[in-house]
Amino acid sequence: MGIAQKLVRNALWQVLSFLPKNSKKVVCQSYYGRGYSDSPKALAEELRRRGWKVYWTVKSQEDALSLPEDVTPLVIDSPKAIWHLCTAGAWVDNSRKWAYTQKRGATRYVQTWHGFPLKRIEGDAAGALDESYVIAAKKDSAMCDLFLSNSVFLTEVYRRAFWYQGEVLECGFPRNDMLFVPDREAENKVRGALGLAEGKRLALYAPTFRRDQGLQAYDLDCRRLTEALGKRFGGEWLVLAKLHPNIAAKAGELNLDRRWVVNASGYADIQDLYLACGALVTDYSSVMFDYMNTGKPCFLYVNDVESYRGDRNFYFDLDSLPFVRSEDNHELERAVLEYEEERQRERTAAFCREWGIKEDGSAARRAADWLEGKSKA
Repeated sequence: MGIAQKLVRNALWQVLSFLPKNSKKVVCQSYYGRGYSDSPKALAEELRRRGWKVYWTVKSQEDALSLPEDVTPLVIDSPKAIWHLCTAGAWVDNSRKWAYTQKRGATRYVQTWHGFPLKRIEGDAAGALDESYVIAAKKDSAMCDLFLSNSVFLTEVYRRAFWYQGEVLECGFPRNDMLFVPDREAENKVRGALGLAEGKRLALYAPTFRRDQGLQAYDLDCRRLTEALGKRFGGEWLVLAKLHPNIAAKAGELNLDRRWVVNASGYADIQDLYLACGALVTDYSSVMFDYMNTGKPCFLYVNDVESYRGDRNFYFDLDSLPFVRSEDNHELERAVLEYEEERQRERTAAFCREWGIKEDGSAARRAADWLEGKSKA
């Protein structure tokens, strides 16, 4: 975007933010313009059922293809998008809005955030953040009317590290509501979208990114993993690899062999993948805490612990997590073969008790109730 375009954009925000608001209109965004996904999607679905008009900001036409017919796409930073944001009764987002954004009047801003953290975030890792991000984050927190939390621990992080003193609703993450009502249709949807035949069971590989955005850490032996899964749980297995959005474009450089692994990085909603897959392998990603709600096997493959720890460090000792940690493919194979369902269940329950984790499938409903209560006030 050129200087002139930025000046026009900023001026539109300043002027249009004074317009009257439509209390039954919501503008949602997921990860800076990705498709219909994550907690904003779940809350949008609940608001659609209640008769709200839903708009969704997107980066591209490809992202817009994931939207239901009655959800209107808005290209980020376009005059149309700014107008709808400035006249909406509510905003829903899972990431920060940039510093040029203006919120005035009766608009209610719900920040769902995007996960229960393992690595240190926001003010707890300020030294690893760009100054421009910190400025935007502080303004974003000042604009927010509600943060959604899944735990006592995350609420404390919001209070300490998010430059936020507003209201917090400890209801869980809306995106996880669907995990409490398993649906076979999700697996059929995933298989159809990725062109996968019936027959093989699915495992999800969902690692996070590294600060240098390199690929050296992604040396998972998918053939060895699928063979171990077959020995332990039965059947033939296929790995779905969903890389973090920051590095998803590099997936082709990994030379994935479709006999053992399929690139699912372009699939918008990872919650569908949770339901479709019978096991998860991840590293330091918060996906482990979402998948935990399914009760299915989860394994940590972390082959660069010390270098990653040196980036932001962790909130928790990795060995305190409910899942077995492996540092090479041999250890991962052994972890799969020796998996004990009861042990993971007991460790998960203890972890949730210790950190006050609260997920019961009602987050979207409770967040929508909060919004509607505010609109009537």
